[in-house]
Amino acid sequence: GNANPTDAIMVNNDDWLSSLKYLEFLREYGTQFTINRMLSFESVKQRLNREAPFSFLEFNYMILQAYDFLELYRRHGAILQMGGSDQWGNMISGTELGRRCEGVQLFALTAPLITKSDGTKMGKTAGGAIWLNADKLSEYDYWQFWRNTADEDVIRFLKLFTELDLQEIAKLESLQGSEINQAKIVLADEATALLH
Repeated sequence: GNANPTDAIMVNNDDWLSSLKYLEFLREYGTQFTINRMLSFESVKQRLNREAPFSFLEFNYMILQAYDFLELYRRHGAILQMGGSDQWGNMISGTELGRRCEGVQLFALTAPLITKSDGTKMGKTAGGAIWLNADKLSEYDYWQFWRNTADEDVIRFLKLFTELDLQEIAKLESLQGSEINQAKIVLADEATALLH
């Protein structure tokens, strides 16, 4: 069928990254970034303050993500990049690269990361990647992921990841002790029904 201008499209950044020649890329785009600016981003400061290992590859990720945004603008007219708040520095670098290379105003919109009650973030880098594709993760395993939610997270996740009425969630919130497992089953059923 015909695509509408509002339809989402899936692209693979390998389409433009795999043909890059490293030295040419550094000459053309590396000059658009300063180490001083990269070090000014809060995510980088936090890593350095924790004295956590920060590889050259990770440091370059900011440049590659910025370049991705520039290419998405050039190829598809994308002017907005959305992501988690931990990506703010990378996304801002992309808006700046668009301004410097193409004279365009690009935008970044972040959302807070969803964290579990223990303070760890939900996501692939936290070792808790949940695939939405049934060929990567079975429906049962997807259901189990939600069923195994920590007691402290169930109600918040029901509000975030289901379309249940808030009054219905409030009833589940009153469950105590082992009864909370009923709420976990509802979460697993509802979240799985939305996807599968």
